[in-house]
Amino acid sequence: MARNSASENALDDETFFTQKMSINHTRVAVIGSVDAGKSTLIGTLTTGILDNGRGQSRNSIAKYKHEIETGRTSTISSHLLGFNASGKPIISSPPSSNHATNHKLKLEDEIAADADKLVSLIDLAGHEKYLKTTIHGVSSGMVDYALVLVNAKHPPTHMTLQHIGLVSACGIPIVIVLTKIDGCPKHVLKNTKEELNAIIRSAQVQKQPFIIKKEADADLVKDKMHAITPFVHVSSVTADGLSLLNHLLFSLPKRRRHYDKVGRSFEFLVDDTFFVTGVGIIVAGLVNAGKTRVMDKVWVGPLNDGSFLNTVVKSIHLARTSVGTVVSGNTACLALSLNKGQRKLLRKGMVVLDKPAEVSSVFEAMMFVTKGSGVDGTTIGNNYQTMVHILHMKQAATIEHIQPIQESMICHSTSSESSVVIRPGNRAKIRFRFTKRNEFIRVGMRVLFRDGCVRASGTVTAVDVEKNEGEH
Repeated sequence: MARNSASENALDDETFFTQKMSINHTRVAVIGSVDAGKSTLIGTLTTGILDNGRGQSRNSIAKYKHEIETGRTSTISSHLLGFNASGKPIISSPPSSNHATNHKLKLEDEIAADADKLVSLIDLAGHEKYLKTTIHGVSSGMVDYALVLVNAKHPPTHMTLQHIGLVSACGIPIVIVLTKIDGCPKHVLKNTKEELNAIIRSAQVQKQPFIIKKEADADLVKDKMHAITPFVHVSSVTADGLSLLNHLLFSLPKRRRHYDKVGRSFEFLVDDTFFVTGVGIIVAGLVNAGKTRVMDKVWVGPLNDGSFLNTVVKSIHLARTSVGTVVSGNTACLALSLNKGQRKLLRKGMVVLDKPAEVSSVFEAMMFVTKGSGVDGTTIGNNYQTMVHILHMKQAATIEHIQPIQESMICHSTSSESSVVIRPGNRAKIRFRFTKRNEFIRVGMRVLFRDGCVRASGTVTAVDVEKNEGEH
């Protein structure tokens, strides 16, 4: 009886953990220009150690040597920040003033176990060279909010405009974080805020700026993020504003209700794949719907021919913790039982389902062409080729047909249908065809397409299913 009781308690603890990692877990994208101090701020928030002004905090979370040497983030990385029930960050005991380098930090699994609320800070690249990586990170991350970091000592750059336009196109609420306020002249800070206010009030964003000066201000705006954009002033060197930013992150409610989809069929979005010696092939990503358990039978695909591989879930890890079950809303890693030949067929952008699904290379989407990103001269017509992002997947596609929503907004050079084009500010229903392979697409999925920068955003309204019953 004692053994059964212990087993039931362990099961209850695991269920509580997986539900907490879904219901009480908020995802926040951290974006901004290359000199805004994104990685430095994340390092300071997650470790509790102030920066020394020379990149000490940034180096604590950098993934690659070239990122440390150049100070430029080139990849997507996620860092867990935990809070207790009263909103105090769970990082570690305060470091001694003389031995900060010996400061022992808690691991991600310890933070996940101890915290009452969790926030994943997704560090995205700021340099224009890596804009396509940032677009993919915002599109695939299922983020609840976005921190747009701006160096207070400089006016907003064209990349700041690109980033604000990107998250606005995705319908993600924004928090403006003015960094490096230590030593910033008052008149420079004032000019920077005035330019940001104009951007936030513009037709592209249409929000009301609001400066957070105390915790009560954060409590006031947390339920009004659809209409208000909070401003927070911080310094990772002097700690100014960090407590306010922490309180705001703790206060913001979870926006995406993935846990409400736990009763649906299992759907896991594969954002990365890697091999671990002794374990096998691992797929990492987000449980978008349903749930699965260790030793459940699943199907992974689509492959290049549109078919799905039949396999079994060998093990599951959630926040570096081994669990027996994952539910919708969890960001997890699944170890799959596949042979060497099958492993080579896996790629980013696939899905893991509880049964094979129909796939398609043709879909329609209601799209809005973005304005104010330096692309106002762009015209888009039939046979226009672009890179399409649908949640975690991306693939080149060709526009086959454009149906105008408002005739007055569409230009016709002749009376022929092929002459229909759209420009920034236009809305239209567009039919796309993938150029390489079929994909798993559902009505309602969010779509972005880009050609250098983001050109348009919208949602899938119809899918032309092309059945392929091949199985492996």
